[in-house]
Amino acid sequence: MALTIQDLQNLRFSELEGAKEEWAQIARRLGGYSDRVDAYMRRSLEHEWSGEAADKAQQRMSRLRENFQFSDQECALIETTLDGVITELRAQQRSLHQALDEATTKGYKIAPSGEVIYADEGDIPTGDPDAGVPAKEQERRGLEGNIFSVLRNAAEIDARYRAELSRLRVGRGLAVDGLKSQRDAADISKIAGVAVGLESTPTKGTDPKKVRDWWNGLSKEEQEEQLALNPSVIGNLDGIPARTRDKANRVNLDRLIAMYPEPAPDEVKEKHDGFKAIRDRLADGDGKNPEPLLLGIGPEGQGRAILSYGNPDTADNVAAYVPGFSTTLSNVGGEDGGRAENVWDSANKADHKHKTASIVWLGYDAPQGPEVAGTERGKRGGADFGTFLDGIQATHQGDRPHVTAIGHSYGSFTVGQAAQREGGIPADDIILVGSPGTGAHKAEDLGVGADHVWVGAADSDPVTHAPSKNEAGFGAITGPIGGGIAHLADPHKLWFGQDPASGEFGGNRFGVAFGNPGDSHSNYFKPEGGDSLDNMGAIVAGHPEKVTFQGER
Repeated sequence: MALTIQDLQNLRFSELEGAKEEWAQIARRLGGYSDRVDAYMRRSLEHEWSGEAADKAQQRMSRLRENFQFSDQECALIETTLDGVITELRAQQRSLHQALDEATTKGYKIAPSGEVIYADEGDIPTGDPDAGVPAKEQERRGLEGNIFSVLRNAAEIDARYRAELSRLRVGRGLAVDGLKSQRDAADISKIAGVAVGLESTPTKGTDPKKVRDWWNGLSKEEQEEQLALNPSVIGNLDGIPARTRDKANRVNLDRLIAMYPEPAPDEVKEKHDGFKAIRDRLADGDGKNPEPLLLGIGPEGQGRAILSYGNPDTADNVAAYVPGFSTTLSNVGGEDGGRAENVWDSANKADHKHKTASIVWLGYDAPQGPEVAGTERGKRGGADFGTFLDGIQATHQGDRPHVTAIGHSYGSFTVGQAAQREGGIPADDIILVGSPGTGAHKAEDLGVGADHVWVGAADSDPVTHAPSKNEAGFGAITGPIGGGIAHLADPHKLWFGQDPASGEFGGNRFGVAFGNPGDSHSNYFKPEGGDSLDNMGAIVAGHPEKVTFQGER
């Protein structure tokens, strides 16, 4: 049955608006149920009940949480779909009213079908047929065409959204599928994206202040629609609040894991295992202090992950740690996630009266093999790390936080590159541990003042003695002994420039343990590193007077 003028004129949106709000409320309730299952059921029993029955109960509770989370996402998509159809049909209704007003103002009558007719037969223009269509008839046809166009558009919108809403229905026995939710979101983005304003979403790399202003300019409903349709973008945009990023990225993480069956194909297994390790670390830390927040997750390159212990938006002190050589996603879920947590513990010990957030930032492809010698990964990563720190400042609530950038191994070169970009980085202190160089000749080149550049270098750590490229080249010709002699002749030149632990560099060298050469490069964040972890915590907490020092090389 064709859509009539009366159908579109009489369309009242109050019922659709009411239905949209009800779906929004259902989505919020289901999201709350998911959180409660974790907080009051699964985690509360996790450490008090063990055995086969406990394992089965945990599986059932995890499944229940996933059911609630999936249902939350699907209900939010229905809400967004209803908003899209309301927006589009309301626009067509306005267009119809304008077209009808124009036709009646010009003296025409409108049939229920949309046909424009003359007020009486005397108005019908007459004349020589060979002279062409009279101007009055051209006017009538144009007005009629406008009305028919509106009715066709409204009918197409109605059919498009009706089909999508019908497809979103599920039968008995809910089957949770993160990929289905992702496909549903993609489909709805195609049919409703323009209506709900998805085209306004900033692209990755946009100035975080502009991202913040865009987000704050959205209504609560528009923000929820962005989260429902665009979590993979919202979760990784610098300038979006930390809790919002965490909410989006937990959806992203589940979808990334669901992309591949178990066991995952060999070509993606390492990345797949990494995503699962991060999910396990989040599950283990949820509800505890410090609270883990997932500030970034993605499949780009070797994989991307940003994990924070504590909320950087409300913290007084923020540490952002960039790991280095051989780091993978699994390390973020493992050792490097533990390092960030250890820094939080140490900073909290140095000053428990102020809040700390400690972040591990794997927003670049850390070198995995011989390409450690190259600079390109560090330069690209440094640019992205700088933007991330800009985002920390943009979303922070209250006074500006005290920010410490920490680079370990190749990550210290990445931090150094970030600090030497135009405008520097919004950090108060820079810590370099196990560094093969930063590309800077002097500590003052890093833009925070030489007194705020801190260096931890175990004399037994071979990476902090990496020979310069010229020395390595000489060694390739003359052999290891020749390369070693060349390095002894200029021991303060490392692979990436001046040795940060040297007196020529001009930073503060803090105390660390000598250590075993096989372990010392990894001990800076452990008790085995001597004073290293306590010193980093004191710096992060803004208490340099608590730092112990070591002589420069």
